Amino acid sequence: MTDPVSRTRATGVSRLAVLARVTAATLLVLAAPAVSFLLTTGVVGSGASIRFPDGYAVMVIVTVLVTVAASALGARIAGRAGFAAIRFVLAWWAIISFAVVVAGVSLDRAHLTELGIAILAAALAGMAVGLPLAARR
Repeated sequence: MTDPVSRTRATGVSRLAVLARVTAATLLVLAAPAVSFLLTTGVVGSGASIRFPDGYAVMVIVTVLVTVAASALGARIAGRAGFAAIRFVLAWWAIISFAVVVAGVSLDRAHLTELGIAILAAALAGMAVGLPLAARR
């Protein structure tokens, strides 16, 4: 059924249901890089305490995979309504990770710089997977 005024289709889904789906997608995508790097790096306090117990490559791979999976799941849950939420959250992760890279370089902390690069890679990979999936639904 098409509304003659706005030319949009009636979906039969309540606004509350859409809001719940978008919220779930937002929380998934927001938490993915944080949970991943907290589980793999052992961050305790300052940039000097960052270490990669299983190795840097493992941390990057885990962070990227968890973020891509969360982004794909969020896109699947929220559909087209999640497009803006996924884009917004991952853009913020990209900005934050860029700031971490700049701080790591300016403070001469190699592990802090590596952490920022890993989160930036995860945000970009999440965008590359989640946005096309959300746009299709």
